[in-house]
Amino acid sequence: MILASKNHWRASAKLQRKFHCCGFWLTRFSRSAVLPLAITLSLSSFVAADDQLVEITARLIPAEGAVPGQRIKLEVAVATPRWFTAGTRIKLPEVPDLLLLQNQDFAANSTERRGGESWTVQRWFIDVFATKPGTAVIPPLRVSVSVSKATNETIASVLETQALTVKTSIPPALESLEHWVASPSVTLVQTIDGSLDTYLGAAISRRLTVKASDVMAMLLPRTTTQKEPLLQMYPEPPILRNRSNRGTLEATRSDGATWIAAAPGLVEIPGARVNWWNTDTETLQILTTAPLQISISGELPPKSASKTETVRALLSAAAALLAGFLGWQLIASGRFGGFGKRLGTLRKLWERRWAALRGSSLPNELNPWRTKEAAKTSQSP
Repeated sequence: MILASKNHWRASAKLQRKFHCCGFWLTRFSRSAVLPLAITLSLSSFVAADDQLVEITARLIPAEGAVPGQRIKLEVAVATPRWFTAGTRIKLPEVPDLLLLQNQDFAANSTERRGGESWTVQRWFIDVFATKPGTAVIPPLRVSVSVSKATNETIASVLETQALTVKTSIPPALESLEHWVASPSVTLVQTIDGSLDTYLGAAISRRLTVKASDVMAMLLPRTTTQKEPLLQMYPEPPILRNRSNRGTLEATRSDGATWIAAAPGLVEIPGARVNWWNTDTETLQILTTAPLQISISGELPPKSASKTETVRALLSAAAALLAGFLGWQLIASGRFGGFGKRLGTLRKLWERRWAALRGSSLPNELNPWRTKEAAKTSQSP
């Protein structure tokens, strides 16, 4: 029993010497390998502790049933049992067939009670607009946050939301339309500058303004104006304006055009039309403006000669000058006399031939036979 204890002590002493030796080399090696390993382990625990301090969620409002062009809100909620020490940053991805815009400069802050603790919550809203029907996936959003872990200690981390699926479809009422405004409120206003009973050279201007809520100005349709043959049209660049106030959006588009009366007459300019999909009632409404009846008085100035007519006039003048020059040459050479006689003979011959061809179906006198008998009597002895 004592021998066994001695052997056990000897074995323990050997192990102690081995562990002491290993400890010596580990102590020397800790500066190059063990210390970074310890730092890595500490950072892993640090991040794991940070993740418990921040919670992030995301959802779509409405989750389904929207039409292309309708505003969909992507709500990103960031919550912590501590407090935020710096601004929150959200990186928006680029998604085909989707328009993602962060129109909010500040988050909506609130507090909640969770398990007897008070949590601070930030709610950010991203506006999502689908440009075509179908399904599109929004990848996870990267959100940078900074919260307090302890007094004078801040934890900064980057979180990711879950992926979200956007589904939009076109209702039967919109299938035959190319453009519409999906909004709870839309107005169309027409303003005219100038008299509709006008004269040549006068100007008439029309401005069409579309105003809608919960939509961006870039999505509002252009109110087109067709060309008229009696008017010269000069369209103006559109004016687009967006306004965001406490989560509400207001968009305005203004299109203007000026006409110059170019010819007298009566012309009618059709009214404008905007297709409005009411997102509150989910019905189609048509907004229109009154047509314009324009009466133009006056007379057009003499029409200037065209290029073809000008060329013909120049050629005729050149031919006349050439004929005059040739005639002068004939007179100067003394040959014009004989040439004039020949022309006179030809003229007489032509007149005789023309008289023979033209003829007359009536005699020159009423009783030509009596005239012939009188002529024979006068010739007899």
